[in-house]
Amino acid sequence: PAGSPSEAEETADHTRPGMFATEVWLTPLILVPGVALLIVSTAARFGQLQTEIHRLFDHPDAHAMLLSRQLLRRSSLFRNALISLYVSVGLFGLGSLLGGVVNIWRPESLWVVGGATMCGIGCIVYAAIQLIREATICLQVIVDQTEQLQHANDGETT
Repeated sequence: PAGSPSEAEETADHTRPGMFATEVWLTPLILVPGVALLIVSTAARFGQLQTEIHRLFDHPDAHAMLLSRQLLRRSSLFRNALISLYVSVGLFGLGSLLGGVVNIWRPESLWVVGGATMCGIGCIVYAAIQLIREATICLQVIVDQTEQLQHANDGETT
């Protein structure tokens, strides 16, 4: 009869919620590789910063003290960014795990996955802000060191 759904439409409507639920709880896992790249690059930069700090022990002068304060600020920002990135990965994993479990027993409660995913994304935004702040400090360190080199060169040429 006209207006009544066909058998194919009914089948499609019944499979769609399951497909949607699967997409919802797998979505956080799709974000993990991108966050992992941020973690690897941030951890490498943090390691380079530790190397710079160790080199300062060879030059215990006033400039080294100023530089060490800036390196300490940068270290703090790196630590905050790394912790935030690790938390986001944990939240994405938790969201996917909860999504799988919820999908089995209570598919109407998939908002839990969305909440965990949004918190994970919030952690990524926070980490990005920390890395932006660190990059700004890093530029200031480079400017300060360049100025000091110019002053040292000006003193040698006179």
